[in-house]
Amino acid sequence: MIDLQMPGEGDQKKISIRGTGFVVTKDGKYVTCAHVYDQILPNEYQYLGVAVPEGVDEKGIMHYKRYKTKLIGELDRENDVALMQITLEPGESDVEFKTIEGIEKAESVNEGDDVAYIGYPLATELLGMGFGITMTTNKCIISSIKRRGVDGSLHMYLIDTHTNNGASGSPLLSLDTGKVVGIVSGKISSRIPTPDGKIIDIPANMGICRPSVYVQKIIDKNK
Repeated sequence: MIDLQMPGEGDQKKISIRGTGFVVTKDGKYVTCAHVYDQILPNEYQYLGVAVPEGVDEKGIMHYKRYKTKLIGELDRENDVALMQITLEPGESDVEFKTIEGIEKAESVNEGDDVAYIGYPLATELLGMGFGITMTTNKCIISSIKRRGVDGSLHMYLIDTHTNNGASGSPLLSLDTGKVVGIVSGKISSRIPTPDGKIIDIPANMGICRPSVYVQKIIDKNK
């Protein structure tokens, strides 16, 4: 879970959860969406961090440890992918992170495949309501595979469920193999004006994911 913890009044901090990511190497490299990083202002980089699940206690409560983090290389804005690095403090050099099961080849993905994504949708809102950090799992299918008209290359997958703010960067997992087949990138909704001048989002049961080929490419580029 990627967050900003900005200074507040006294010892209080203003916490804003910006997105999700998934660890791809034991030394703490992880993948998220380029737009998650792009939405952070340069003067906010010092407050950027990532909370990593550490395990469940005897009460069934998940505990997290927060680390500082930084961008690796360049953003792939065309395919909305970014590679990040967890920054360890002195004395933490022997820490090894649990990684994903692997990355599925894009050619193995078909329309109608059962998939699921795991992330932190509406995490800031749920935190403000007193629910704490809330990881959720959403089961769906690949409803459409979209290709670019210019060269036929993979562009995106559409899934048959709505994705909310905070879910960007969630791994899209094959239910057959447990491997990553894509990354949650966006949502489709209608923005409707209200009589009092506000704008509300009417969600469609459709989300946008980027294929795993672009996840693998940004990892290989920064080895």
